Amino acid sequence: MSAPGPPSTPARQPPGRLVVALVVVLVAAGAVWAYLAGSRGVEAAPDAADPACTTLLAALPASLGNLGRTPQGAAGVAAWGEDRVVLRCGALVLGPTTKACVPVGPDGGPSVDWVQDAVSDRAVRFLTYGRTPAVEVTVRFGDGLTRDQATSQLVDLAGPVSAIRQTRTCV
Repeated sequence: MSAPGPPSTPARQPPGRLVVALVVVLVAAGAVWAYLAGSRGVEAAPDAADPACTTLLAALPASLGNLGRTPQGAAGVAAWGEDRVVLRCGALVLGPTTKACVPVGPDGGPSVDWVQDAVSDRAVRFLTYGRTPAVEVTVRFGDGLTRDQATSQLVDLAGPVSAIRQTRTCV
């Protein structure tokens, strides 16, 4: 009979698994924090640092219709109604286009030329025409906001957006 040896110690797990688990937990916590803080992942437009964008954001209304403004973290970005309407200042300037261009503004007030840049059954995106930096507005349908009401969201934005100098007009 042989003498019993020292008690065996359990095999250690490589530290890699613990590190991976910790990283997963931290990433998930960061995503939850970003969601609760109001940032929905809307990225800044390429020229969001343009000083005209800072001026524009300061002049934007606190509400559009019955949609309250939602805090955003990205430069040059404003949103209303839990991101139902999203404005990004500093978007790429639109060159000559065959897409419809519509001047929108309040009666007797300034109007802004907008091009309906993209549309789907869930949203429509408008882009200013003839202004640098360009302004992009995306309107998502639902919760009482219909496709027919999309351009009405642009009326309240006409005053602040018209402060960006216009160099070309729709024809």
